[in-house]
Amino acid sequence: MTLKLTLLSVVIFLFTSSFGQIKIEDLKIDSTITGFHFAADFQGTIVFTKNGPPDIQTINPTAFSFTIAPGITAAAAKEQLEVMLTMSKENGYTITNLQTKDTTLSGFTAYYVSYIETDKSNNYKNMIFNSFVIKDDTMIIFVSGDLDDGKYIEKFKRTFFSIKL
Repeated sequence: MTLKLTLLSVVIFLFTSSFGQIKIEDLKIDSTITGFHFAADFQGTIVFTKNGPPDIQTINPTAFSFTIAPGITAAAAKEQLEVMLTMSKENGYTITNLQTKDTTLSGFTAYYVSYIETDKSNNYKNMIFNSFVIKDDTMIIFVSGDLDDGKYIEKFKRTFFSIKL
Protein backbone atom coordinates (compact mmCIF):
# COMPACT_ATOMS: atom_id res chain seq x y z
CA MET A 1 0.00 0.00 0.00
CA THR A 2 2.78 2.45 0.90
CA LEU A 3 4.53 1.87 -2.45
CA LYS A 4 1.28 2.51 -4.31
CA LEU A 5 0.59 5.68 -2.31
CA THR A 6 4.08 6.98 -2.99
CA LEU A 7 3.79 6.16 -6.70
CA LEU A 8 0.39 7.83 -6.91
CA SER A 9 1.76 10.90 -5.16
CA VAL A 10 4.64 11.17 -7.63
CA VAL A 11 2.37 10.67 -10.65
CA ILE A 12 -0.02 13.35 -9.48
CA PHE A 13 2.90 15.66 -8.67
CA LEU A 14 4.11 15.24 -12.26
CA PHE A 15 0.69 16.32 -13.57
CA THR A 16 0.83 19.58 -11.69
CA SER A 17 3.19 21.78 -9.76
CA SER A 18 0.71 24.22 -8.25
CA PHE A 19 -2.06 24.04 -5.71
CA GLY A 20 -5.64 23.69 -6.85
CA GLN A 21 -8.52 25.90 -6.02
CA ILE A 22 -9.40 23.48 -3.25
CA LYS A 23 -6.85 23.40 -0.44
CA ILE A 24 -6.27 20.56 1.98
CA GLU A 25 -7.54 22.69 4.83
CA ASP A 26 -10.80 23.28 2.86
CA LEU A 27 -11.44 19.57 2.47
CA LYS A 28 -13.69 17.99 5.08
CA ILE A 29 -12.99 14.26 5.40
CA ASP A 30 -14.62 12.47 8.31
CA SER A 31 -11.91 10.18 9.69
CA THR A 32 -14.14 9.33 12.65
CA ILE A 33 -16.02 6.87 10.43
CA THR A 34 -12.94 4.62 10.45
CA GLY A 35 -11.39 5.89 13.69
CA PHE A 36 -8.11 6.23 11.78
CA HIS A 37 -5.48 8.84 12.61
CA PHE A 38 -3.29 11.11 10.51
CA ALA A 39 -0.11 9.17 9.72
CA ALA A 40 1.85 11.12 7.10
CA ASP A 41 1.90 13.69 4.35
CA PHE A 42 3.74 12.31 1.30
CA GLN A 43 4.15 15.39 -0.92
CA GLY A 44 0.48 16.30 -0.60
CA THR A 45 -0.91 12.77 -0.25
CA ILE A 46 -2.43 12.72 3.22
CA VAL A 47 -2.41 9.23 4.77
CA PHE A 48 -4.54 7.91 7.63
CA THR A 49 -3.96 4.58 9.42
CA LYS A 50 -5.35 2.80 12.47
CA ASN A 51 -2.51 3.94 14.75
CA GLY A 52 -1.21 6.99 12.93
CA PRO A 53 2.54 7.51 12.35
CA PRO A 54 3.76 4.19 13.83
CA ASP A 55 1.88 2.31 11.07
CA ILE A 56 3.94 4.00 8.35
CA GLN A 57 6.93 1.87 9.40
CA THR A 58 4.97 -1.37 8.87
CA ILE A 59 4.64 -3.19 5.56
CA ASN A 60 1.26 -2.64 3.92
CA PRO A 61 -0.79 -1.12 6.73
CA THR A 62 -4.55 -0.85 6.34
CA ALA A 63 -4.89 2.78 5.31
CA PHE A 64 -6.67 5.42 3.30
CA SER A 65 -5.30 8.55 1.72
CA PHE A 66 -6.38 11.52 -0.30
CA THR A 67 -4.59 13.85 -2.67
CA ILE A 68 -5.73 17.13 -4.20
CA ALA A 69 -4.56 17.91 -7.73
CA PRO A 70 -5.67 20.70 -10.07
CA GLY A 71 -6.10 20.42 -13.79
CA ILE A 72 -6.65 16.68 -14.03
CA THR A 73 -9.57 15.48 -16.10
CA ALA A 74 -11.86 12.63 -15.19
CA ALA A 75 -10.34 10.57 -18.02
CA ALA A 76 -6.80 11.12 -16.70
CA ALA A 77 -7.91 10.33 -13.15
CA LYS A 78 -9.57 7.09 -14.30
CA GLU A 79 -6.38 6.20 -16.12
CA GLN A 80 -4.36 6.60 -12.92
CA LEU A 81 -6.72 4.31 -11.02
CA GLU A 82 -6.43 1.80 -13.86
CA VAL A 83 -2.62 2.03 -13.63
CA MET A 84 -2.86 1.01 -9.97
CA LEU A 85 -5.04 -1.97 -10.91
CA THR A 86 -2.60 -2.93 -13.68
CA MET A 87 0.30 -2.70 -11.20
CA SER A 88 -1.48 -5.17 -8.94
CA LYS A 89 -1.91 -7.61 -11.81
CA GLU A 90 1.71 -7.17 -12.95
CA ASN A 91 2.90 -7.81 -9.41
CA GLY A 92 1.20 -11.21 -9.56
CA TYR A 93 -1.90 -10.51 -7.52
CA THR A 94 -5.14 -12.24 -8.43
CA ILE A 95 -7.93 -9.69 -8.91
CA THR A 96 -11.52 -10.59 -8.01
CA ASN A 97 -14.80 -8.76 -7.40
CA LEU A 98 -13.81 -5.91 -9.73
CA GLN A 99 -16.40 -3.13 -9.73
CA THR A 100 -16.24 0.26 -11.39
CA LYS A 101 -18.82 3.00 -11.36
CA ASP A 102 -19.26 6.50 -12.68
CA THR A 103 -21.21 8.37 -10.05
CA THR A 104 -21.53 11.77 -8.37
CA LEU A 105 -20.61 13.24 -5.00
CA SER A 106 -22.48 16.37 -3.96
CA GLY A 107 -23.42 16.82 -7.61
CA PHE A 108 -19.83 16.61 -8.86
CA THR A 109 -18.33 14.01 -11.21
CA ALA A 110 -17.02 11.02 -9.28
CA TYR A 111 -15.83 7.51 -10.03
CA TYR A 112 -14.69 4.50 -8.10
CA VAL A 113 -13.03 1.16 -8.63
CA SER A 114 -13.07 -1.58 -6.04
CA TYR A 115 -11.61 -5.05 -6.06
CA ILE A 116 -9.88 -7.66 -3.98
CA GLU A 117 -6.25 -8.45 -4.67
CA THR A 118 -4.85 -11.70 -3.32
CA ASP A 119 -1.66 -13.71 -3.31
CA LYS A 120 -2.34 -17.19 -1.97
CA SER A 121 1.37 -17.99 -1.71
CA ASN A 122 1.72 -15.70 1.30
CA ASN A 123 -1.90 -15.46 2.49
CA TYR A 124 -2.21 -11.84 1.32
CA LYS A 125 -5.65 -10.30 0.82
CA ASN A 126 -6.26 -6.60 0.27
CA MET A 127 -9.70 -5.10 -0.33
CA ILE A 128 -9.24 -1.97 -2.45
CA PHE A 129 -11.53 1.04 -2.82
CA ASN A 130 -10.05 3.83 -4.95
CA SER A 131 -12.05 6.81 -6.12
CA PHE A 132 -12.04 10.43 -7.14
CA VAL A 133 -14.29 13.45 -7.32
CA ILE A 134 -13.70 16.56 -9.42
CA LYS A 135 -14.82 20.04 -8.41
CA ASP A 136 -13.85 23.27 -10.16
CA ASP A 137 -11.15 21.61 -12.27
CA THR A 138 -9.58 20.12 -9.14
CA MET A 139 -9.45 16.41 -8.46
CA ILE A 140 -9.60 14.80 -5.04
CA ILE A 141 -8.38 11.23 -5.26
CA PHE A 142 -9.09 8.77 -2.46
CA VAL A 143 -7.08 5.54 -2.23
CA SER A 144 -7.63 2.82 0.36
CA GLY A 145 -6.65 -0.72 1.19
CA ASP A 146 -8.18 -2.98 3.82
CA LEU A 147 -5.82 -5.76 4.86
CA ASP A 148 -8.02 -6.63 7.86
CA ASP A 149 -10.31 -9.08 6.06
CA GLY A 150 -12.93 -6.50 5.14
CA LYS A 151 -13.26 -4.88 8.55
CA TYR A 152 -12.83 -1.36 7.12
CA ILE A 153 -13.83 -1.50 3.43
CA GLU A 154 -17.39 -0.26 3.93
CA LYS A 155 -16.10 2.44 6.26
CA PHE A 156 -13.64 3.55 3.56
CA LYS A 157 -16.51 3.85 1.09
CA ARG A 158 -18.58 5.83 3.59
CA THR A 159 -15.58 8.06 4.30
CA PHE A 160 -15.19 8.91 0.61
CA PHE A 161 -18.89 9.61 0.12
CA SER A 162 -18.92 11.79 3.26
CA ILE A 163 -16.40 14.27 1.80
CA LYS A 164 -17.79 17.78 2.01
CA LEU A 165 -16.90 19.95 -0.98
